Amino acid sequence: MSMDIATHTVKRGDDVIHLSTKEFALLEYLIRNKNRVVSHEMIENNLWNFDYDGGSNATSVYIRYLRRKIDDNYEPKLIHTVRGMGYILKVE
Repeated sequence: MSMDIATHTVKRGDDVIHLSTKEFALLEYLIRNKNRVVSHEMIENNLWNFDYDGGSNATSVYIRYLRRKIDDNYEPKLIHTVRGMGYILKVE
């Protein structure tokens, strides 16, 4: 997978993957923290406004959107859930 911040482009193999602004920001955050577990709270603090209500399931929803677009039709899977802790983008 490749991400071009300047052109707001994401590719997996030869496929261009179209992401919303929030999906792109979430993927960028995961990439910046690749191979490290990030919690819901860490994601929320970095992607949503300070008045964002952390009780929402927005992070889980956007992770699901990303998985559909960048993982469902590809191997290896990149986004993994770490139970009770958060998510990790595994890049080997």
